[in-house]
Amino acid sequence: MDKKEHQLFDYYYSKFAERNFDEKDVMSFLLFVKEKAQDSKVIKELGDFIVQRENYSGYVKAFFDDCQDIINNLGKGKKKKIENMFSFKEIRNGFNALFIEQGLEKLPHEVINDFILCIISLSQNITLVSGSSNKKVGHLSFAASSKELFLMGNMKVLHKGRFIPVTFPVLSVRNMYEKVKPQDQNDTPYLFDNEIIEVINSEGQMFITFPTLS
Repeated sequence: MDKKEHQLFDYYYSKFAERNFDEKDVMSFLLFVKEKAQDSKVIKELGDFIVQRENYSGYVKAFFDDCQDIINNLGKGKKKKIENMFSFKEIRNGFNALFIEQGLEKLPHEVINDFILCIISLSQNITLVSGSSNKKVGHLSFAASSKELFLMGNMKVLHKGRFIPVTFPVLSVRNMYEKVKPQDQNDTPYLFDNEIIEVINSEGQMFITFPTLS
């Protein structure tokens, strides 16, 4: 990085360290560092995914193709679980490695939690496409339970002549932000399929603009 780029990088880092940022800052930061972090799988793939939207490729495309294969084979032989695209640890290590590389301190868990929340919000409504045909096979939604917040994948599987909806977690993070009344004894997440959620910041505290939940 040249001196100006370092100045910009330090600007974003200061906002993150002070927890004075929102999803728009995360979007700008990912655009800024995407080409400079090609060696970081997490940053490169998440940056490309959020920017390219339904034109995603690489690891993310392989991940969703695997998800579709698992869903299409439900009830056929051994059950296979869909894991998150990236774990909290992978995202934490990816971003902190970049900060350390620039001579800065690691960011604490709470800030990484904020990062993932913003990434979840930024990924809402992305269309999921299949293989090389680019046929629409689903979409992504924001979801919330009392303990966790999710980016949920939504696809359908053909079963006995009917298409059955299937939802699965793509990313998840601890809910440190909003009180959510459990929907049932399993704390099934509320799925926001028609609303677009926004993550905002007021005086160093993050808020989620979803409707009031009963």
